[in-house]
Amino acid sequence: MDYIINPSSSGALDFAKHYCKPKKLLIVIGECLIEYRGRAKSLLDWGERIVIIKQDGAVVVHQPTMREPVNWQPSDTKTDFSVADKNFIVNTYHKHPNEKMKLTFRNVRMMIATSLKDNARIVVSGMETDIVEKIMETPNVIEEGLRITKREKQTKSGMIDLYGYDKKGVPVIIEVKRSLATIPAVHQLRMYVNDIKRKNREANVRGILCAPRIPKIVKNLLGDYGLEYKEFGWVKEIVDKKQRKLF
Repeated sequence: MDYIINPSSSGALDFAKHYCKPKKLLIVIGECLIEYRGRAKSLLDWGERIVIIKQDGAVVVHQPTMREPVNWQPSDTKTDFSVADKNFIVNTYHKHPNEKMKLTFRNVRMMIATSLKDNARIVVSGMETDIVEKIMETPNVIEEGLRITKREKQTKSGMIDLYGYDKKGVPVIIEVKRSLATIPAVHQLRMYVNDIKRKNREANVRGILCAPRIPKIVKNLLGDYGLEYKEFGWVKEIVDKKQRKLF
């Protein structure tokens, strides 16, 4: 990694030309004005911003606040540098569609050049489907002797997440929520249970609401309707806070 602090315009130009190559990441922090021409036209007046020129050519401009970039150009964007009227100029060009973005820096605070390696692909976990699959694989996480016979069973009121039988052969409906259980989830489960009772002419059908967290008011309402609950789902691992796991 190389960097330069408070360079002159000519110093910024030399640094950029030396380091802005394929497979190099260039970060420019400073006060700039941005002109864009493409599917529309825009002008962003002077302000201090972070400009990131990525290794695949993508260009991202961030203001000091907010998550989303205020301007950006996609991969395969071509970038060149120059100096005009004592300002450091960054010009970006992209075809299909044709777009041009000009960044005029009248003050550069810092420039950083480096190379990053990252071949990982993001794996999203913690979805309701993950919890449903875990229960299907190991029904005993809900209770001993549970058998799951159907996933996404259709009823008049909607789709049941999981349907099966307990160790006594009593039908069991499981409604899964990925986060905090709510009162509407109770009513949803209650309708599913009533649908199965009417369809199968079963007097005894169990309904279980499964969620990582179930407030006391929801537990009380479940009890009032003769329904059950199981706190099970995704939580942060205590040892490694970056990792999430099922419990």
